[in-house]
Amino acid sequence: MPPDLPSLPAAGSGLNAAVLEYRHIHISEDPDSIEIGTPGKGGCIKIYGDFRDVDAFQIKIRNAYAIRKSAAELLLPGGGQ
Repeated sequence: MPPDLPSLPAAGSGLNAAVLEYRHIHISEDPDSIEIGTPGKGGCIKIYGDFRDVDAFQIKIRNAYAIRKSAAELLLPGGGQ
C-alpha cells in the first residue's frame, strides 16, 4: 500500500500554484543481474537476483536456462514435440 502523501493545493490557487512535488520511491527485491548467452546463438537471458544469496541466484539461473531451452525447442520443426 503506498504511503499517504500530503495533498497539494488546487491548480491555480495561491501564490505557489505552479509548484509541483515529485517523490521517487525505489524498491528492489532483486538488485543485481547477470546476462548469459548471445542473442544470435541460442538466445540471451538476463536473470535478476541478489548476489549475496548465491544459492537462490543459482536456482534462478538454472530455472531460466530450462525455460530458454524449452522456448528454443518450440521453434524446432514440429514445435518440440
